[in-house]
Amino acid sequence: MMIAASYFWSDTLNAFVFGHGPASSTLADVLMLTGLDISIADDGGIFNRKPEHRVDTRNMGGWSGYIQRYRQTGSVS
Repeated sequence: MMIAASYFWSDTLNAFVFGHGPASSTLADVLMLTGLDISIADDGGIFNRKPEHRVDTRNMGGWSGYIQRYRQTGSVS
């Protein structure tokens, strides 16, 4: 999907250009796609913090091992 979307990206406008006109991502899009909290103030010290958790794929056999270990089956609620 990202490859298909990149076809419509314009480096000049920094936006996606569709037949109906340009479209760019908003903070609401960032919230929906990444789950980042956009309502808190920026404290500027985010880069000085140690990560709270780490994804260790090396001991699992790479990303395919990670997916096999954490995948879940069943219906989505």
